[in-house]
Amino acid sequence: MSVIGVCRDVRDFLRTLAGDLPEVFPPARPVYRRRYMRPRLTGPTAAQRRRAREIISASVAHWAGALGLEYKKVFIKNQRSMWGSCSGRRNLNFNWRLAAAPPEALDYVVIHELCHLREMNHSKKFWAHVEAACPAYKARRRWLRDNVALLRRSDLLN
Repeated sequence: MSVIGVCRDVRDFLRTLAGDLPEVFPPARPVYRRRYMRPRLTGPTAAQRRRAREIISASVAHWAGALGLEYKKVFIKNQRSMWGSCSGRRNLNFNWRLAAAPPEALDYVVIHELCHLREMNHSKKFWAHVEAACPAYKARRRWLRDNVALLRRSDLLN
């Protein structure tokens, strides 16, 4: 007989015994595990997504022209923890909630992601490119960090 067979026999024996002697083997209570659950962020409505695409795409087109950079596509997403990203394929991704941020904060994120087309890292050289295009980038970055809760409201762009 295999180990699996022995385990199955012991489990069956204990189940039978528990049924015969309920005072010795009380029914097991369910175990509830506490899990930290982040509040679910609601996605944008179709109208919000369209409006965000208009606002963000206009900013990207403006700053790409001003910086002399070319990109492939702009994607509007519902990321939980990022404002934007740049792929190796030269695609730019932005959180739809940025459209509700002040234009200066939106411009900072757009410039940041466009500068990744020159430097795909956060080196000193990268930050020099960002600072050249946006000298007040530290204040704009701080505003985004301080106002995350405001931008996560679901009624933005209505």
